[in-house]
Amino acid sequence: MGLFGKRRDGRGDQTDEREPRDHALPVLSAAQAQRLRSLSRRSMAQAGLEVTVYADYLEDSSGREFGLDGLSRVVAGLPEKQWPTAVEEHVNRLLAVVDAPDEFDVPVEDLLARTYLRLYPANTLPDADRWSYGREVLPGVLELLALDLPDAVGVFTDDRVAPHGLEDLRRAGLANLRTVQADERNDIQGVQVLLGESVYLASTLLILPEMVLRTTGEALLPNGVLAAAPSRNVLMYHVPRDGQVIGAIEAMANMARHDHESSVGPVTPHVYWWRDGSFSQITHDAEDGGIAVHIEGDFAEVFTRLTGES
Repeated sequence: MGLFGKRRDGRGDQTDEREPRDHALPVLSAAQAQRLRSLSRRSMAQAGLEVTVYADYLEDSSGREFGLDGLSRVVAGLPEKQWPTAVEEHVNRLLAVVDAPDEFDVPVEDLLARTYLRLYPANTLPDADRWSYGREVLPGVLELLALDLPDAVGVFTDDRVAPHGLEDLRRAGLANLRTVQADERNDIQGVQVLLGESVYLASTLLILPEMVLRTTGEALLPNGVLAAAPSRNVLMYHVPRDGQVIGAIEAMANMARHDHESSVGPVTPHVYWWRDGSFSQITHDAEDGGIAVHIEGDFAEVFTRLTGES
């Protein structure tokens, strides 16, 4: 079972920016990351599990892996004196789910109401061959099936999908995704920023036209939609109509990059253009570490027509 904690609030500024960042857990300094690894190992030992510590995950003797990226984003928003308690609580919640009866080993009817489509960055998933049913909807981002649990999210692997049928599960996952609501909406330089407690909010990128219609009432989208899903609790979009698209791209690119780097459950830092059911990537990582915007393909025609620039 792939397990990903649900806690949302991982933003914080506890790391001294003058200290070198940890290469595997970049929201923390190298010293903080080493402390987190030590605390995690100690909490696992107290729970009766001896683990091997790697840069961004722990592994027990049975080969189970426990990622540290999400936990690093949680503690980054806390004073360090609270870290031991936060790590212990996280480990206890995680092990309670891991050691619980297999939630997938039930009739398919008992799974459908709790199954959602969800976006996951492919490079965060262990053992890539376990997720071959996944559909790559954005470069490096997979659409997978998630099972909603009381304190976590379970992810369907190939062997969990097979007994229940991919089509039935995906149909249910799409229907349940359509019930996800944002709790807050902000308009920032023409960008609609949707925030919510639901860990599936970013995944509503998969039903982007429906989210636009529900949020700002636009049913006709001849110029497509610019969108970003930086972390699991955030969806951003802008409907291009005029020259405001220039500022919207810049604002969305910067907000998406920041949220992706600082939040729990990162998905993708990039901005995409959607039209007629397909996505094109607009922003890319520049060689100098900044953000490069590529205006090309069909989007170039739209951009030139709206702005007069080429």
